[in-house]
Amino acid sequence: MFTKEALKRFRNPKNTGKLKDFDAEGKAGDPECSDLVHMQVKFHRDKVIDAKFKVFGCPGAIATTDVFIDMIKGRPIEYAFGITENNIADALGGLPVTHLHCSNLSIEAFRKAVEDYKNGLTRSKTTAGIGGKHRKRRGKGKL
Repeated sequence: MFTKEALKRFRNPKNTGKLKDFDAEGKAGDPECSDLVHMQVKFHRDKVIDAKFKVFGCPGAIATTDVFIDMIKGRPIEYAFGITENNIADALGGLPVTHLHCSNLSIEAFRKAVEDYKNGLTRSKTTAGIGGKHRKRRGKGKL
C-alpha cells in the first residue's frame, strides 16, 4: 500500500512536463513492468538548476521521479549521484516492496542525462526539427 505522501506525489506531481530550455535528457525503462521515465535537466556549472519528467507507468514510478527531482534541484551533480532508492523511498514515507525498483528508474534517467551532457551531447533548438531527435555535439564537460 502506498503512503499518503506517495499518493499525493502521484496525484499531483510538481515536476511533470517539459523544460523549454534544457541541457540534457535521459530515459530509463523497466521491461518487466513497462514503466518508462523521460527526464530533462538544466545545469549550471556542476549544479542541477531544474528538471522535468514524463512517466509512462505506475503510480510508484511517478511518485518516485517527482520526489527525486525535488531532492536534486539546486544540488551539485555529485550529491544527486549519491541518492539511493532507499533515500527516495524514505522521502515518500516508504514504498511497497513491489514498487521499490521504481526509484531506480529516476536515478538511471538522471545518470544518462548527465552522461550525455558530459560527453557534449545536447538537444539543440536549431538542429532538433520536429520531435527534437537530432543532437549536436558541444564542448565536452561544460558543467
